[in-house]
Amino acid sequence: MKELKTYTLSDKGLEHGFVQIYDFGTMKLHAYQTADAMADECFVLETGKNLVAIESPPFDVNIAEWKQYIGTLGKPLTDVLISAHPGGGKWYGDAKSHATSGAIQAITSGATKALTEQLGQAFGPGFNREIPPIDATLEPGANTVGGIRFEIIDAGDSYDIEIEAINAIYTHMLGADTHSILAGQDHMDAVLASLQNMQAKGYQLILSSHHRPEVQADVAAKIAYVKKVRELAAHSSGRDDFVAKVKEAYPDYAGLNYLDMTAGSLFP
Repeated sequence: MKELKTYTLSDKGLEHGFVQIYDFGTMKLHAYQTADAMADECFVLETGKNLVAIESPPFDVNIAEWKQYIGTLGKPLTDVLISAHPGGGKWYGDAKSHATSGAIQAITSGATKALTEQLGQAFGPGFNREIPPIDATLEPGANTVGGIRFEIIDAGDSYDIEIEAINAIYTHMLGADTHSILAGQDHMDAVLASLQNMQAKGYQLILSSHHRPEVQADVAAKIAYVKKVRELAAHSSGRDDFVAKVKEAYPDYAGLNYLDMTAGSLFP
């Protein structure tokens, strides 16, 4: 179990989204909730000397807003870690971009690039589908970027980021009150293993690309959700029956499109 870190929390409303600011003393986390059509979220870590970003906002109005906000911090943005959200081009200017070899392949010629292009077609001109070049390769394990120590956890086409200084981890998706994309029984097992590892590590904050920062209670809720979905799938006669049962069990959950994707994987 990791050491609990003390922080103060404040927020700043912007024209389109808003920022939650977690002040740990020697480091600040700025969590930008874009309020866009996909509930995208991205982050900046602020040290005494510089800024390091995690992920990119894909819509032009949010790119402009996020750049303007970062400019008010009065420190150089030196680096950006890109895992699953490469859209937005080189919004970060001269900062150095980083990704794992698997993520680089997915971003430049694989599944992440294809998804970015599909989203661009779906959302139209306001969605910036430009994919930037990746300047440096992250290795699994300990990496120091912009003076900050990160533990990189390889996840194939993407990667998770452990931030020891604030006892936090970034992963692409969590969302305790949102349906998950569960692409088959093997994927459910992998998701459960990842969540149980987060629980065992005792991260104080869980950051993700489509939800406000979450805590251990949210991890526990998501573990229960995945187990319940697996149980309901085993007792469903088909896709429609499965969807109906999950909706009944979780009537207030967002992300019905994710539930439909799960149903399509489990009942092709």
